[in-house]
Amino acid sequence: MIHYNSALLEIQGIFSKLSLSEKPSGINNLQQYVGTKYHFYALKNPTVQAVFKKGFSFSQEPMSVQMDFYTQLWNESNCYEMMNLSLMYLAIYCKKHKDFDAFLLAKSFLFKIDNWAHSDFLSSIIGRHMIYAEANIYKDLYALNNAENLWERRAALVPLLYHLKSKKSTLTEKHFFDSINPRILDEGYYVQKAVGWLLREFGEKFPNELLSFLYTNAYQMSSMAFATATEKITLTDKEQLKLIRKEFKKLKKV
Repeated sequence: MIHYNSALLEIQGIFSKLSLSEKPSGINNLQQYVGTKYHFYALKNPTVQAVFKKGFSFSQEPMSVQMDFYTQLWNESNCYEMMNLSLMYLAIYCKKHKDFDAFLLAKSFLFKIDNWAHSDFLSSIIGRHMIYAEANIYKDLYALNNAENLWERRAALVPLLYHLKSKKSTLTEKHFFDSINPRILDEGYYVQKAVGWLLREFGEKFPNELLSFLYTNAYQMSSMAFATATEKITLTDKEQLKLIRKEFKKLKKV
């Protein structure tokens, strides 16, 4: 059993001591850069990773016991670096527990997300876990498309990017388009980044399908999503698509 308050004090003591000697990261306002309400010790990611790797007094406890602690830490903490510790352990837990229940645990972390860094980390965990329950996890992620919370809508897309890179993925272009289409007109900045990011990487595996999608939908895509989605296509196609967008804007003004 891990005594939560004692473990929390242990971590706080380590982070406080390190924060006194940590050199500036080069980013003046980390909180603003990440876009979070959570406070920082202003520790660099490699520093936090080194602390996690070294371990704590409770690091020899059974995995289920540690996961319970890190879940509570995630749920109750308002510290960015401490929440990163929880995500680090969640990644290990999900790698060990190759089942749908581990995904559900990871999904439960979504409600505390308020920034792109934690969002990307959690999405990478979920996306890599998809190989163990692809159909069910895809179904759950697809349902997030209609969530009110923008980070949940983003989580409907970004994990697919990580799963796309797996040789074990059996998702077809239809799965990806079914997830992307509802979010094309999404007003969330980070959702639009996810749309463009996923399309760009989708094109690596489905180049013809990407071009077809772009020629059909380029006119209505945001500048953010369009610029990212077209990073790897030919210059000729990119210029032609820009003309389509330009002509559409002219028609809208008429």
